[in-house]
Amino acid sequence: MSRLSSFHLGLATALALTLAACNTTSQPKMSSANVTVRDQSAEGLAALNKFRASHGLGPVVIDANLIEVAKYQSMAMASRDALTHEVSGDFTSRINGAGFTNSAAVENVGASHDSAVDAINAWINSPYHKENMLMKDATRMGMARADSPNSRYRNYWTLDLTSDAAGAGAKMASN
Repeated sequence: MSRLSSFHLGLATALALTLAACNTTSQPKMSSANVTVRDQSAEGLAALNKFRASHGLGPVVIDANLIEVAKYQSMAMASRDALTHEVSGDFTSRINGAGFTNSAAVENVGASHDSAVDAINAWINSPYHKENMLMKDATRMGMARADSPNSRYRNYWTLDLTSDAAGAGAKMASN
């Protein structure tokens, strides 16, 4: 083998080992240090109900159980610096685990919004999020924000809507 070929082989091996050492397939570690989470339901309710009314739909009311579901999801996203529905488990499992096994249910997540109204307005301008907020059977909501100043987005938002209270209803659906 020539000197140049040996050099390239050695370089390629070193590069492969370096890349292998960097490769991780696990989720980012969860760290709640410097993360604060708050209920934003009252702040978002009027904007959400105004939007629903403009489309001929009835209002939703704030649900304490959905606030907890939204807070948990927002905290999980902020703690892992990840904007995704699956960061704390799939939505159906989370909503069923909170007692909404017989309710139609949807969830919106977002990041970097300055206020609950800003989050609602951003979702209005996104077709899938808009569709969720126009769920005709929705009667209940919970909304939360988690602040993480050292994260990529600074804050993470969750809005959960269901057709019935926990433990009531006739069916389960998720979007």
